[in-house]
Amino acid sequence: MEDFIKEARSFAYNETERTCMPVRPHIDLATEMGKKIAKDLGANVDIVEAGTLLMDCQIGQALKEGNLKSHAQMSASEAKKILDKYNINEEVKNNIISCILEHHGGVKFSSLESEVVCNADCYRFISVKGFMFAVRYLRDMSFDDLVKILNEKVEEKWNVLTLDSVKKDLAPQHNIIKSFLSHL
Repeated sequence: MEDFIKEARSFAYNETERTCMPVRPHIDLATEMGKKIAKDLGANVDIVEAGTLLMDCQIGQALKEGNLKSHAQMSASEAKKILDKYNINEEVKNNIISCILEHHGGVKFSSLESEVVCNADCYRFISVKGFMFAVRYLRDMSFDDLVKILNEKVEEKWNVLTLDSVKKDLAPQHNIIKSFLSHL
């Protein structure tokens, strides 16, 4: 599993360099928080790490193709290609793929790991650190578009949180970000 995770990280970082999306600090933040949450809840840390690394690995390509809604399926397809190179049991492979496909929430999670990945993804926009990375890397768009997309992402991510510990952690930061955005 260690070699697979190394390749997953390398692939995700290479895709970021190739397409400029998602930004590397967002990958690292979601992965760091996912591993922490997984440890706290007794979830499989390796599965969560793989899921957070690969959940958006094709978002840049999907944007280039004008097909953003397919990025989770595209990411799962690329993850499967990498997974198939390794002797990892099918249950673990399927769990990783489910983490990728379910990372936007709104579904009954197929595993605790999938729920952790979804909640870890929320740190990208509703933690102050993740929000500031988003502002930094989206600065090329018009101010009105930037404010609009940030408002949408902050609300989207807040509404998919399911873990009480993550809600408790992010609530004060969410409130700060919402207050900030309301003054723009």
